[in-house]
Amino acid sequence: MPKTETYTSIDIGARYIKGLVVRKRESEWEILAHASVKSRGIDEGEIKDAVAFKESVNLLIEELNEQLQKAVRSEFVISLTSVAFEKRDVVREITFGGEKRVITAEVLDELKREAYENLEGEGKKVLHLYPKRYVLDGERVVFNPVDMRASKLSIEYTSVVLPVKVYDMFYNFLQDIVFGGLQLRSSLVSAAEGVLTSSEKDRGVVVLDMGYNFTGVIAYKNGVPIRVAHVPIGMRHVIRDVASVFDTTFDEAERLVVTHGNAVYADLKESEEVQYKGLDGKSVRKTSIRKLAVVIHARLREIMNKSKKIFREIEVVVAEEGETSVPGGVVITGGGAKIPRITDLTTEIFKTPVRIGDYAGSDKPTMKNADEVAQDPSFAAVFGNIFSLVENPYEELPVKREGLLWRIFKLFKELIE
Repeated sequence: MPKTETYTSIDIGARYIKGLVVRKRESEWEILAHASVKSRGIDEGEIKDAVAFKESVNLLIEELNEQLQKAVRSEFVISLTSVAFEKRDVVREITFGGEKRVITAEVLDELKREAYENLEGEGKKVLHLYPKRYVLDGERVVFNPVDMRASKLSIEYTSVVLPVKVYDMFYNFLQDIVFGGLQLRSSLVSAAEGVLTSSEKDRGVVVLDMGYNFTGVIAYKNGVPIRVAHVPIGMRHVIRDVASVFDTTFDEAERLVVTHGNAVYADLKESEEVQYKGLDGKSVRKTSIRKLAVVIHARLREIMNKSKKIFREIEVVVAEEGETSVPGGVVITGGGAKIPRITDLTTEIFKTPVRIGDYAGSDKPTMKNADEVAQDPSFAAVFGNIFSLVENPYEELPVKREGLLWRIFKLFKELIE
């Protein structure tokens, strides 16, 4: 019988919580259920109301259960949105007593474990870990050192970390809700992993994750993140501007942005009108599509201009490797990426190629029953969670080894310390 694996992926955003249940049978992938519910009890990356937070997560799981017609029991991978994520680099090395030894997978596992422990000793929890470079004997750079001989091995890692106290806060709440193994991820990293192609990550690319509270910025080069940053303005500010200008409720303003919004207003007509409810929730008002777009455009332009400053800094880093700009340009994802003509505005400001990032545009495997969500950029992180779990062997802390080669490795370390 073909081996079947089931994964449940959840992305906890400030405005919405999204989920997928995915089944893998050999090389075939299939979406079994997907859902989206309003997020409650969380603000600015912290749990403010534990009861409301648990209720919203439970509501999502209940919706997934209804579609499956049974309880979700699988490996869970859950991504979080927070400005507390940061990129950290760490180097670990081992010298084999001056003699050349064969590098084994167990040696790599132990050095990886030390990288985790080093960062956790600084109060950071590793959510994503990438091997950036392997160096043998201080000078020879290789792609994979396993089965090669060297007297010294150095590994440079790039990681994305979260303060331990923030990690523990979410983990402790979530482990009481889900049934199965639980791993946490960065929503920003998962969103990028869910929409980018391998060639984009290798050559260089910048992702703008247009979230609710803020806009995340992550850049890749040579397959690993080289910059993680954020702009403290997000779609909440766009919606708030619309609510203020048109004197309506926040929810009604969100509806206007979602159903009638536009990132560009120059060629829109004043005669095209849209109705909306006033602040009292009863009175009916009108405004033009153009006036609505003017308000949306102003805040989006501010977001893009602030993001462009970070993009220019990334260009300088990429240029050190001989590139004149960022080859992959900008990929926009997240809920804000669904605003019509957001690519036009971004292209005008960044002067670089721009595309919308969704799972359908990545080079990941095709999934059955994925037509709706695969083309939705707000589901980017949910897809990325799954493949960070099943594709990247450096995402999960290895089980401690107790074999002969592991003991030899530890003996050498003790001799040189």
